[in-house]
Amino acid sequence: MVVTAYFRPMQFVVPPLHRAILKHPVAKHVLAWLAFAAYEQSTFLFTATANPNKFAVLLSYLLNASLFYANSEWLLPRLLERRRLLLYALAALAVLALYGFVRAEMYWDFFPELGRDLRANSSYGRLWILSIYRGSFFQFVSIGYWYARYAIQLERQRRQQEAQLRATEKSLMEADLAYLKSQINPHFLFNALNFLYAQVYPHSEGAAKSILLLSDIMRYALHEDTNGKVMLAQEVQHLRNYIAINQLRFNNQLRVDLEVSGQVEYLMILPLVLITFVENCFKHGELVDAAHPVIIRLAVRQNRLTFETRNKIRLGPKEKGTGIGLNNTRRRLEMIYHGRYTLQVSAEADYYTCGLTIDL
Repeated sequence: MVVTAYFRPMQFVVPPLHRAILKHPVAKHVLAWLAFAAYEQSTFLFTATANPNKFAVLLSYLLNASLFYANSEWLLPRLLERRRLLLYALAALAVLALYGFVRAEMYWDFFPELGRDLRANSSYGRLWILSIYRGSFFQFVSIGYWYARYAIQLERQRRQQEAQLRATEKSLMEADLAYLKSQINPHFLFNALNFLYAQVYPHSEGAAKSILLLSDIMRYALHEDTNGKVMLAQEVQHLRNYIAINQLRFNNQLRVDLEVSGQVEYLMILPLVLITFVENCFKHGELVDAAHPVIIRLAVRQNRLTFETRNKIRLGPKEKGTGIGLNNTRRRLEMIYHGRYTLQVSAEADYYTCGLTIDL
């Protein structure tokens, strides 16, 4: 066991300070230039006839890096990003010409051992042209580097904007529901309703039933959902409770024809949407005319919900609104079901009709 421990494979651990340095953008650039210089100089080892001046080699790569960053960090951001193409082209040519002059002077006069073969086989003008050719390589590479960085920056900004938009939409929906919930303390409400139900039931079963229905309606309105939606069956039951409590208010004299078809048990929907249209029927409709009942139709076919309401317009006084309102409902539908719903509202001479279709 002891011998085995000595032969465990060694693990290379980078100290935290070194990791931080390697992650720094400047360190990445330095490493990239060192790798490029090592690659080029390794090829010269097999072809050079004399040891080059190391200081001159360092100056040469510093000159290359200066051209690279002058183009990628100064000219391109200030001119090309602002669509000043002609000015950029002139400035890039001027910088390239200056690079060629400095490099030719360095090889021809200051460090002649670097340009010994060039001096013997060519002129100063040819050395300047070769320097321009060398500089154009770094200039084109710097354009590619700038474009890649610019594209990544645009993509990052696009993703941030999309994330902010989604967060804003979610906050808006949560604020709408929170506003409804903040109007009343749910614990106090349900405790009070339970107390009233227990007190009233021995004296009036109908009144006790009304309190129980009201408790269910308020509990649903204050329901805590996890994904912004509820089961469609719960929304349908909420409609039934709303109609039932109004029937108790008016001694079962209301003429309401509710019909539900299709499977509603396994689908989900944005809560408190359908009730808006039913509330409008009770606010504006003729409720006691047996010849013209309030018609409510809900059908589900292949995950498509069709909901219709139709009522005769009442000529007398109308109830005040108690729901979240048609405009708010339109806004919530647009946020959640954009491109997946249709809503048609029509007011005729005597009838008011609403038709809603949602792909759930």
